[in-house]
Amino acid sequence: MIRILTLDIKQFLLLIVFLLALPLSTLSAETSTNNDLVMTEIIFEEVEPGLEPFKSRLLLSKKMLRLDDDDDQGDYILYDREAHEIHSFNHEDKSHLMMKPLPVEVLDFEIDFKVESKPLTDAPKVNAVVPVQHQFFADKKLCKKSLNVKGLLPDLTQVLIDYEQVIVEQSKQTLWQIPADVRSSCYMSNNYLYASDYLKVGFPLFVTDDLGRQKKLLSFRQIKKDRSIMQQPVGYNLYYPNASNLPK
Repeated sequence: MIRILTLDIKQFLLLIVFLLALPLSTLSAETSTNNDLVMTEIIFEEVEPGLEPFKSRLLLSKKMLRLDDDDDQGDYILYDREAHEIHSFNHEDKSHLMMKPLPVEVLDFEIDFKVESKPLTDAPKVNAVVPVQHQFFADKKLCKKSLNVKGLLPDLTQVLIDYEQVIVEQSKQTLWQIPADVRSSCYMSNNYLYASDYLKVGFPLFVTDDLGRQKKLLSFRQIKKDRSIMQQPVGYNLYYPNASNLPK
């Protein structure tokens, strides 16, 4: 059974409404200096079975998306919005893992995929839009559940869809290594066939899946940071996840 987030939806939405009322455009009107870069910061709280809740962060600039654990000095991932490349950096072993965008490969795996949507008309509106609860089913099994707001943070939402697509095509390269008993309808739906459908219906305020993994929006704002946070570290060893990424 899928686990549902234990939070008061109305109180949660009121918090999001409050966040939207803050002056997000103050920094965007300012010109970036040589060392500073204006970006949007989004903080989530994530829960995985057996682990304490932890924070994750997205930093979005005009050219890059950075994913990390809310730590400027920790390991991080950069997604190049123009080249559609993913670069993952590990400081301990000084490694740089690079994933290139790959052509879309059609999988020979069919499932009965359905989405049930329910507008929360009695809940507070977010950005003047009624939040919608979505349930994603594969072969009649509930695989994922999300609460979304259409039109909220549209630029970030599209970037996340693009990022997910790169991950999906990379994962297809090693799908044959996944045991057949693991490739359930939900596994294939969530990770391959419909991996980004929870984003296509609007920005997710929270999402949870059949494995008990949960993600909840905590905050978002515009900030200024040194532009080096969106750059690749020097002197790291470059690796590729599979042969499809090797230079030709």
